Amino acid sequence: MSIRASLLNFVLRKYIKNIQPPVEERSYLEVREMMSSDEQSNHNKSIVTKHLQKIIFQNRISNIKIKEIYLENIRTLHFTCDDFDSTKCILYFHGGGYVAGSPETHQNMLALLAEKSRIQIFAIDYSLSPENHYPAAIEDALKSFSNLIDNGFKNENIYFGGDSAGGNLTLASTLKLQQLNKELPSKLFLLSPWTDLTGEGRSIMDNSVSDPYLSYYNWKDTMRSMQKTAQEWYAPNQDYKNPLISPVFAKYKNFPKTLIQVSDIEILLSDSEDLATKMREGKNKVILSVFKNLPHVWHIFTFLPESKQAIEEISEFLSD
Repeated sequence: MSIRASLLNFVLRKYIKNIQPPVEERSYLEVREMMSSDEQSNHNKSIVTKHLQKIIFQNRISNIKIKEIYLENIRTLHFTCDDFDSTKCILYFHGGGYVAGSPETHQNMLALLAEKSRIQIFAIDYSLSPENHYPAAIEDALKSFSNLIDNGFKNENIYFGGDSAGGNLTLASTLKLQQLNKELPSKLFLLSPWTDLTGEGRSIMDNSVSDPYLSYYNWKDTMRSMQKTAQEWYAPNQDYKNPLISPVFAKYKNFPKTLIQVSDIEILLSDSEDLATKMREGKNKVILSVFKNLPHVWHIFTFLPESKQAIEEISEFLSD
């Protein structure tokens, strides 16, 4: 673990984990505020929190061209460069618990990924909950993929990627395409994916103390918090073992080659481990890459050497 990662873990624990409200008082609006760099929403935050958000969300200098476009009626950020192969692309789904985040919150990471992989990226601003419940986000993902196909991209040249809830959306949308007997993307990459929405994954108990910011110290509070996100905000009154809600319960067969990256101290570790096991049981090609002592979706902290290392691994995976 780098010195920067160690310092980041300390800051996250002190200024996010240690001051979060009780589960009963948690609001999706607070999650959105945490993932926002809007100065108007920062007046109640500590100086350290404001500085951390500025580091994460302030646009870095890049040679990548970033343009707002629409796939169907879905707002999208397009990351590209003149010398990229115009026949290949990544369709990316951001994280944020299905209630927060946007292509902009992941802009620095995606620009770096575009630079390293030399592949253009389409990051969609899919429908968020609780304004739009399950399966609205999946429907947006399928519409955007269909639009890319209609615009001349071949499915074998399209890669899906996503982090956390976006990793869930990556899997769920691919499973839905498979159910519909549609063409599939050729590869998937998942960054700390949220695959078990029952709130009962074993690393919730094992890693609630070690996870720097996604959890409470009491694992029962962590479990209730995760269940609240799924049951009250994202998918009320649903079967949480439905594979399109919790992809860890799917049966995988003839699935795209998949790279999973996760940290050993986060509460979603078992979501990745169990997913990899299920994929291997179905004779699918899957790579599980476990990093050490890093926060959930450390990729967005592009000042970390481990973030660059992970993005380099994704680039190599896509180029194979």
